[in-house]
Amino acid sequence: MFQAIKENSRTNNIKVRITVYLTYIVQGFALIILAQTVQQLSELWHASIAGTTAVVSAIGIGKLIAYPILGELSDHVNRKKLLTLSMVMYLIFFTILPLTKTLFLAIVITTLAGLANAALDSVAYPTLLEINRGKSSGNVLIKAMISLGEGILPIILVALLERQIWFGWLFWVATALLIIDLALMVSIDAERFYPIKRSEKTVDSQNNGVWNWRIQKILFLIYGFSAMWTMIHFTQWITRYFHIVQSFSVASSHVLMSFYSVGSLVGVGLLFVVTNRSWISEKLLLILTALGTIIGLSIVLLSHEPISASVGCFIFGISAAGGSLQLGLGQLIASDPNFSGRLTGLYFFFGSIALLIMPIATGFFASQHLRGVMLSLLVVAGLNFFIVIFNFYHTMKK
Repeated sequence: MFQAIKENSRTNNIKVRITVYLTYIVQGFALIILAQTVQQLSELWHASIAGTTAVVSAIGIGKLIAYPILGELSDHVNRKKLLTLSMVMYLIFFTILPLTKTLFLAIVITTLAGLANAALDSVAYPTLLEINRGKSSGNVLIKAMISLGEGILPIILVALLERQIWFGWLFWVATALLIIDLALMVSIDAERFYPIKRSEKTVDSQNNGVWNWRIQKILFLIYGFSAMWTMIHFTQWITRYFHIVQSFSVASSHVLMSFYSVGSLVGVGLLFVVTNRSWISEKLLLILTALGTIIGLSIVLLSHEPISASVGCFIFGISAAGGSLQLGLGQLIASDPNFSGRLTGLYFFFGSIALLIMPIATGFFASQHLRGVMLSLLVVAGLNFFIVIFNFYHTMKK
């Protein structure tokens, strides 16, 4: 009987992983689908390109509203319900958006995508940590699933456009994936979907299940902001920096982003293997990724030739975008596992703030001081390095 229970638990874990990762492939669609179809959506809504791209901000608004609330709920309700809610909101977004006729309705529908993103993160990250017994390998793989979705979508779009098929079918491909995902979700045992119920066995003996603001929590919430800022800042300005400041050709400037993306995927693979095998502690891995980020960025900023710039972008991609954000969350949750949902919500809430204000803050100076804007990224990378060094020595002392 014990063996049967163990087998059921293993099967349930596999289903949970498949469901979560398939939903993240869909999220990869959601992150770029508006930008990839901006021309068609502008015609659909009878709006300018600027008005259409403004709809993207609705995703950020939805995430900012939802992260603290849904993160808290993830600690108190059965997470299967929250994951189902995420899928349903994504289903509404992908199914209805290509049928909308006005910008206002589009903004309302797109806000649901932000809410769905927040619900998915609030469930997936703490759940995968629990399944993997505290290892961040499952969370690091989320990055790969998002990248997979972002890579597949343009291929499907090109295939549709070449055959002169209506662009809305691109949205409905995601709808079909979500229907399959929901069908699988039905077979998952609700009672075994990792509901958080604080008991004497699950309560951390150091704080007796009572929330408190430890220095480690505060620093890693800042890390959630600064790590997100680092990635978005780099991808926002790296192409323009080398084209304007270093006088690279348009083609050479854009190719640098490809080296960054390849580095990101290599980093995900490396971190997944290392964390899954537990070859190096995750707190030490964070130090290595933070140091690699500074090294890669330094090479980039000192480069005057495409080859060295490409090497720097590759190293930066491995270090900054290969799963360091997920590793940081793992360390934050490890500081107080009784509040894993709340901490996940707060962590990505701070990341969403960075996503919202970074383009505004850097764009204000970029037209006249683009070199300075890129140099300022070293300060943010240095802050990340300080946080992970503090975490390493703080946990060693404990």
